[in-house]
Amino acid sequence: MPKCVQNSLADQVYTMLKEQILSGQLKGGMKIPEEQLAEQFGVSRTPIREAIRRLSEYGLVTIKPRSHAIVSIITQKEAVDIARVRVSLEQLAIESIDENAYAANVKEFSRYAADCQYALGIGDRATVFEQDSLFHLALIKASNNLALFNICERLDAKIQQLRIAQDLPEDELTYYLNQHSQIMSLLKNGEKEACKKLIYEHITHDLTSHVKDSE
Repeated sequence: MPKCVQNSLADQVYTMLKEQILSGQLKGGMKIPEEQLAEQFGVSRTPIREAIRRLSEYGLVTIKPRSHAIVSIITQKEAVDIARVRVSLEQLAIESIDENAYAANVKEFSRYAADCQYALGIGDRATVFEQDSLFHLALIKASNNLALFNICERLDAKIQQLRIAQDLPEDELTYYLNQHSQIMSLLKNGEKEACKKLIYEHITHDLTSHVKDSE
């Protein structure tokens, strides 16, 4: 099979597996079904393994030496580490969002916040988490710091995976999604210290009780 076709198939498998992991269809600890995927796409395992290797580099898959690959499990320590990094990065972004930057991005903030609420209302958690990520990435983008945005974009898949692992009850999820409008209000009024405190709560809420350590 030509190399370009192999690469194209690897891209397809990569995209499909990433979507299944981030939607919660493939959960932490589940084995990646290489043989089944090879049959589904009618190919050898080469493009399948290439896709899995890329997912491993992204942090979503763990490759067991001379064995198989599984969906990565987020431990309590990793959950805390991710939260600490997120807090620092988003608080840094808030420092850089002035009145003009807020005005230029408020429609985007509002759209993602509203889409979160709508998705929650129809029980579509996968979309809730996707739109929540877009809301926070929009905050980072509004800081006009490309390096900061690139770091956060790279971390986003692990953050989405953490949201799935936490599996918050609906009332808690509703409470924290409602904080999007509070974050926007504080930014609009230039209350950056209060906004940074709210971001801390928003990100670190009841962090470890919803994430199990791997064995």
